[in-house]
Amino acid sequence: MGFIAALLSKTGADVSTSLLRMLRVASPCRGDGYGVATPDGVWRFSTLPDSLASGSEVMLGHKLIKVMPNDPPQPVAQRGYTMVFEGRLWDRLTPSDLSAAADMIGADPSQGIRRITEAENGSYVIVAAEGGRVLCGRDPVGAVPLYVGEASYLVGAASNRKMLWSAGIEADPLPPGCIAELTESGIHIHRVRSLRQPPPRAVSMEEAVKELDAYLSEAVEARSRGVFSASLGFSGGIDSTLLAHYLHRCGVEVNLICVGVEGSEFEAAETAAETLGLPISLESFTLTDVENDLDAVLRSVEEPDPMKVGVALPLYWAVRSAAENSCRVFYSGNGSDELFGGYLKYAQEYAASGAAVRDTMFRDVAAAHEVNYARDHKICADTGVELRLPFADLRLIKFGLALPVGLKLSTDEGAPRKLILRALAKKIGLPGAVASRRKRAVQYSTGVSKALRRLARKEGMTLRRYLAGRFERVKETLPCRGDEG
Repeated sequence: MGFIAALLSKTGADVSTSLLRMLRVASPCRGDGYGVATPDGVWRFSTLPDSLASGSEVMLGHKLIKVMPNDPPQPVAQRGYTMVFEGRLWDRLTPSDLSAAADMIGADPSQGIRRITEAENGSYVIVAAEGGRVLCGRDPVGAVPLYVGEASYLVGAASNRKMLWSAGIEADPLPPGCIAELTESGIHIHRVRSLRQPPPRAVSMEEAVKELDAYLSEAVEARSRGVFSASLGFSGGIDSTLLAHYLHRCGVEVNLICVGVEGSEFEAAETAAETLGLPISLESFTLTDVENDLDAVLRSVEEPDPMKVGVALPLYWAVRSAAENSCRVFYSGNGSDELFGGYLKYAQEYAASGAAVRDTMFRDVAAAHEVNYARDHKICADTGVELRLPFADLRLIKFGLALPVGLKLSTDEGAPRKLILRALAKKIGLPGAVASRRKRAVQYSTGVSKALRRLARKEGMTLRRYLAGRFERVKETLPCRGDEG
């Protein structure tokens, strides 16, 4: 795991100062190594140097956070170009997939990145520098973020926005399944592979549950190869309980982590953990903790959106707890609600408009990379922990999108949602109390949303205005760009 930086000068100027600054602001966690590549070669460092007068107008950089024992230093040079691969290819047997990606890219990085995007089931981004251009690719689901942007003199790509901000570049996410070509003339984006809405299948609940069991088993097994211990964000709800079951079945020593503001209800999580026979950490936080940790969360989320911040803060607490206990892999049930009908708005639309809700759910699945995955990935990465999302598996997504809505939602008012997940829970032997537990949004169940509103009221502001002010102060602490023109 790590952070990618790439810069290209539009004027032929040396970009090394800006690239080093990008790596320096990449994250607050300690790096296990750094690498810088120019057309002339690759340099590796145990600590980031103060300067590197390369004279190069095109550079790649990488900050390594070693999660798996064989996670390699990067960038690498091969066949006349340099490249960085960040992420995992889930159909491979080894937990580090740089060598597989390098082999697939081959002699032509443009065609090679296209081959991987078209064929592989993975969570990844790829950046390659060849001659006077930089090529960037992202998996079709978008589980791993990558941002691209340009300024007067520079074009760049990076793992987060703040890295590009430090170079004076405003950033936009590279759309999933796309390849971006960065040249002196700017950014050109080519779509390679997109999620598509399939027609609904005619399938019974019994058969669909059997298939779901297989797909979810495969997704969890692929994401647990080489993982002996890990943490799981745990609420006691259907998504996290199912993941805990499958991870335990794969032999992972999983520690369940449930967090909340003082006064939050932990009983459901405790009961579910006891049912599974797994250890659980229950951690309670004060209003002072919310105020003290808010800037770190805003720095990672990179925008003051109240919904994103409300979800990110409890995740930050859980991931920080995992890191403090030397856990470098963190699992989440993110992606399940959009795919299997977890939100109340879906049930309301289904009752009012019938199967037309499939289009709404598909749009939300397709947008999850920007609404949910980027936020959670950056929170984890900034803490030195790798996020893994079994429900974001490409094959599982294709299966879920093709299910008829009636296997996910009921038209009966007040009926449970995510019906197929609840049927699966019963099939694998989870108690009825766990299988029927209703969903409550994490920002509300943890008490974080209420706590944030209290902080805003203390300042006489709306929550949106309060977060915007805090965020601007956070941005002011980032290093300013120099004159790289």
